[in-house]
Amino acid sequence: MKKLFQLSIALLSVLVFSACSSDDSVAKRAEGTYTVKRHTTVTTPSVMASSTNSDIKLVVKAEADYFVKIVIPTTSYDLNGQEMIIPEFTISAVPVVDDLENGAEILKHPFMIEGEKNVEGTIVGEFEEDGEVEVVLEYKYGKMPFPIKQTFINRWKDLDYDN
Repeated sequence: MKKLFQLSIALLSVLVFSACSSDDSVAKRAEGTYTVKRHTTVTTPSVMASSTNSDIKLVVKAEADYFVKIVIPTTSYDLNGQEMIIPEFTISAVPVVDDLENGAEILKHPFMIEGEKNVEGTIVGEFEEDGEVEVVLEYKYGKMPFPIKQTFINRWKDLDYDN
């Protein structure tokens, strides 16, 4: 019985530690908390596009060597004078690949998050070695008949050092 217990512990250790990402993995290249500009656009058939720009934190965490989870912050937008709010949600198991320049890339990846209100869409993005980030997210929240598009960008070239 003791050997069975020790074998179970050893097997569990292998499974737990193999699920974590190694320090030099592609996922670790993407990992970080980025201060980004978020541009949100909502286009409906009867209303002109509503769009907002804001500075927010985009959190990316390595889940395994080639997978990250991305926390999408709470979003608000104006729809015919009424403020609409979409709460924070997390997209898990997003595959990342080597961009061949010591960065990481998310190829267009569909996702579905089930909850009180489902979130369904696609995500694509890149994380450069120098900290530049661009992530594009298109999704529908709950029973929304129209999509939301969000672009998260942090480009060192776009920074204005004179102000």
